[in-house]
Amino acid sequence: MLFMHSLKIILLDDFTTKLLSSCGKMTDLLAEGITVVENVYKNREPVPHMKAIYLITPTVKSVEGLINDFASKSSSKYKAAYVYFTDFCDDKLFNRMKSSCSKAIRRCKEININFLPYESQVFTLDVPDAFHQCYSPSTEKTNDAILEQMAEQIVTLCATLEENPGVRYKSKPLDNASKLAQLVEKKLENFYKIDERSQIKCKTYSQLLIIDRGFDPVSTVLHELTFQAMAYDLLPIENDTYKYKTDGASGKEREAILEEDDDLWVKIRHKHIANVLEYVCLCLLLILHNY
Repeated sequence: MLFMHSLKIILLDDFTTKLLSSCGKMTDLLAEGITVVENVYKNREPVPHMKAIYLITPTVKSVEGLINDFASKSSSKYKAAYVYFTDFCDDKLFNRMKSSCSKAIRRCKEININFLPYESQVFTLDVPDAFHQCYSPSTEKTNDAILEQMAEQIVTLCATLEENPGVRYKSKPLDNASKLAQLVEKKLENFYKIDERSQIKCKTYSQLLIIDRGFDPVSTVLHELTFQAMAYDLLPIENDTYKYKTDGASGKEREAILEEDDDLWVKIRHKHIANVLEYVCLCLLLILHNY
């Protein structure tokens, strides 16, 4: 019975579903006592004896999903709520949540991770329409909103890394880089000013470079010559998983997951194909020698 009470449910929205998928596995959640993953937007069966963790973005839709789960004490879906926002929650939204379900909330925290970590040193802001919004003449008057969003996301990255970098940018041929740099600089200053837990109050040694796409347009049409690019081009890899059959008519299907825990994959994925071939041949010779 004690074990049953330690089990938890985690509620995600669309963005945090991608976030969790990019940096964790179901086994990681199980190790923390999380047995069920649900979408905060969908209707769900109540489980009043279990605690719920809400990892959500501070948007009206996600917060409304939380509020609806605790509309009244008699109809609460869960025993309690532990709320974690990916970014800063504005006062209006916070007060709406506070007035509706504050008694059910055991913890509410902003964790500043409003970006997707694809690899150990690669991240994306997951804003697929950013290029169109920033460069299309038809959206020239509305691109400030997308730059504002991207600046806030970059600040959460800096906060996660515990960095307060100097912000540098190239101002031409367009002023998108300078606009974004100024927004990031301003938001960094405000963040570290109000964040009482952080010991970082002045600039760190790191530098953040913001460069307009026009600085290097050629890279977008060149094909990468890395082992990773070749593997994804030539092999049927889906969701970073490569399925294959062993030799023989009765060969079993196996799968290889291309992830950060695979030391060999991490070591060679960004190397040039020619260098990888040399390295693999060397590894085979060493294996034969030891055998």
